[in-house]
Amino acid sequence: MPKIRKSWRVMPENIPLKKELSNSLGISDIIAQVLVNRGIMDKSIAEEFLFGGQEKLSDPYLLKDMEKAVSRIVYAITNHQKMVVYGDYDVDGMTSSALIYKVFTKLGGTIEYYIPERQNEGYGLNSVALETLIARGTELLITVDCGISAIEEVKAVANRLDIIITDHHEPAQCLPVAHAIINPKQRECSYPEKNLAGVGVAFKLCQALWQYYYENDEKLLEYLDIVAVGTVADIVSITGENRILVKLGLTEIAKTKNIGLKELMEVCRIDANKIDTGKIGFAIAPRLNAAGRISRADYGVELLITEDVERAKELALYLEGENSQRQVVEKNIQAAAEEFIAQIDLNVTKVLVVVGEDWHSGVIGIVASRLVERYYRPVIMVSIRDGIGKASCRSIPAFDIYDALSQCSDLLLQFGGHHQAAGLSILPKHIEELGARLNQIANTTLSQADYIPVLTIDSLVSLNEINANFLEQLSCLEPYGMGNQSPIFACKSVEIKDIRTIGQEARHLKLKVSQENITNDVVAWQMGGLAENLQDTEKVELAFFPEFNEWQGKRKIQLRAYDVKQIELTDVERLYVLHKNDAKQRIYSPECFLYADKVISAANEKQLDDWVLKDVRHIADKFSYLLDVVKQQEKTLIFVNTPYEAFSLAEKLRACLPSYKDQVGFYHAGLNEEWKNKVQAWFRDDILKVIFTTTLFVNEGLKFDHVGHMMLYSLPFTMQGFLQQCWSGMNSMQSTYIHLLFNNEDIANNHLLLLQANPERIVVGQIYLVLKQSGSEVTDSQVIDQVWSKYQVTISEASVRTAIKILEELKLIQCVISEVRREILILPTPKDKLDIEQSTTFRQGMNQKDEFMKFAEKLMKLSSNELLLAIKGNNV
Repeated sequence: MPKIRKSWRVMPENIPLKKELSNSLGISDIIAQVLVNRGIMDKSIAEEFLFGGQEKLSDPYLLKDMEKAVSRIVYAITNHQKMVVYGDYDVDGMTSSALIYKVFTKLGGTIEYYIPERQNEGYGLNSVALETLIARGTELLITVDCGISAIEEVKAVANRLDIIITDHHEPAQCLPVAHAIINPKQRECSYPEKNLAGVGVAFKLCQALWQYYYENDEKLLEYLDIVAVGTVADIVSITGENRILVKLGLTEIAKTKNIGLKELMEVCRIDANKIDTGKIGFAIAPRLNAAGRISRADYGVELLITEDVERAKELALYLEGENSQRQVVEKNIQAAAEEFIAQIDLNVTKVLVVVGEDWHSGVIGIVASRLVERYYRPVIMVSIRDGIGKASCRSIPAFDIYDALSQCSDLLLQFGGHHQAAGLSILPKHIEELGARLNQIANTTLSQADYIPVLTIDSLVSLNEINANFLEQLSCLEPYGMGNQSPIFACKSVEIKDIRTIGQEARHLKLKVSQENITNDVVAWQMGGLAENLQDTEKVELAFFPEFNEWQGKRKIQLRAYDVKQIELTDVERLYVLHKNDAKQRIYSPECFLYADKVISAANEKQLDDWVLKDVRHIADKFSYLLDVVKQQEKTLIFVNTPYEAFSLAEKLRACLPSYKDQVGFYHAGLNEEWKNKVQAWFRDDILKVIFTTTLFVNEGLKFDHVGHMMLYSLPFTMQGFLQQCWSGMNSMQSTYIHLLFNNEDIANNHLLLLQANPERIVVGQIYLVLKQSGSEVTDSQVIDQVWSKYQVTISEASVRTAIKILEELKLIQCVISEVRREILILPTPKDKLDIEQSTTFRQGMNQKDEFMKFAEKLMKLSSNELLLAIKGNNV
């Protein structure tokens, strides 16, 4: 099956809010924009997110029943009563059990742990285990990561065993009658953080108990290494208090005293100083989980509490072996599942119900998740054993698997779960009917778009922005995880320089890509199949997260790819791809004077009555205003001063409004006649709704009907240019709005453009000295570099071209241009002293700058009514 293409959603840029957060918190615009993308828009919330530490941990006694629980545990410790912590067989349960055991032991308690066996006992409290523990003299039992639904089990041992339940799962209306229940999700619990993992709830119990015995929590923090592992492994949201626990926990892991955790990291070949949530989620957690899935979860607890180095080594190696076995079992089940799916018509079947005999119940959930990732549709993995089918269900965001199973409950022996994950039991004779009904529900509720995965892009960047400083700035957003995924950036056009596959069975893809002389390595996990379709020198779009990769003592930046898209260009997209570099070469090329002598006549009387002036010259965020106008879907001309502005603003608009991207174009002198004609035709035929253009658009005499909006985004240079823009696109069919968006900041921008196009006397002299000292075939870019090197003055290619023209007019140089090269000859210095104003080009430039400043000062002082009179041909 070919790789499913993802739909990219580029987050819109919120410039005012981004700037506010950046300035108030002293963080980069990039970090600020990522925070805004995640809904963090308030300074105090952002401050806590970025810098919150131990002081932001909430009071554990805010948890309902905490005082009762602490009082009972203190009594048990004081009177040497036997306690048992009863956990779950996943990593959250193991770490919770280990945490309670270690802290209670430290406080002088007599405590043991119990983890049920997955295959025979199943999840949670069971009566047989409770009776066994009572028989062994247990007087107080503390559950972790389970117990909230064990109403009958707790009732059966009432008056014989005190039970304190700590859990984080959703409670039902009726709760067990336990001595105390600590669960932030239960009713009447005022604790602010509702998304703690089971180990997080267990930590709050330990924190409250610690505060009872000691004045502060400092020594308790060393146990956060265990808390971080369990929190990350349970895939709870790494926001709020969870974020603080994980952040502090990662610091503790780097210096951990936990012997078992050290040995497990040794087995995983993890450097504790470089630990992050990814290494926990993809290396440490799977090895701990393997024990619970394949054999004995209590070995995971033992590893985390042992003080015996040799035993820790033995257990770590054992877990490594169990993980390897789990991988083999998983691989075999996935292969069998793939064979099963090969017989299914995927054009018709939208919910995959995959059936096998004696598939390991601890692994089918992992395989179901992998199948969802590959086929992007809901998957029900059913394992039939002893006449009963037990299934793990995984879904896509648009399909509520729990709700769908509820509609099929008459076919099921039991089921449970939530929006995207569930489990069920079913008789084999009902499996086919279940598949048919689930597919019917999917066909009724889902559209074709729901089967396309969406990849959210935080920001579009270029490769030259991805440097070491960029990565250092990103690090303050860590730790990443559910609720705070690592940011995803995208480059829209990069060239492939090298392609190869890596890993077993060539499962992964390694690329070398280039953009504007910047080259980066790319690794794309599980995308090896793309290699056969990619070609060297091909342009692709890349979605990625940048990271440091260290190998043999060398550290370099690597891009971890989330998606690699081959570019299928529309005609409009080709306009952008072909003219991107040309636009960048025209940053300082105002086109206002190309046709300075051309006079555009005003509109007729009837058209004058249809003009509506929108004077927003002092608006702070011009682009947001522009977005609101464009969303009206009317023909719009937006005037700017340079080809670069036309191109870059058009690209930005397309990124912010991707659904409109093929309706947005640009027009300037850098386009050849073929492309000018295409853009004109597209605008005339309503293919393009929006054009960013220089004054050239009206100077070439183009007229179009039904232009609803004329936007003067940049400040014109002359009154004639101002009127040309206002008069263009008028028609007798509808009202036309003229939007004035330029402001005082544009005066400085225009002055800089004029300085670059018409260099000052001293700059012309500096360029002349550089030309004298360089070879005759020196290029414009070489002149720019040498002027900067010698004088620390920034100039443009426009500066160089104008200076050469001035120097030619002064007979200081001679420029000889052939088809293949330009040669600059230095002429003998005249005997008489030269005055630079003898150059017509220099005088014209000086006049243009003077006339512009007078015009700009006058224009910005005119009121809206005076401007409207001027547009209508009245002198003001």
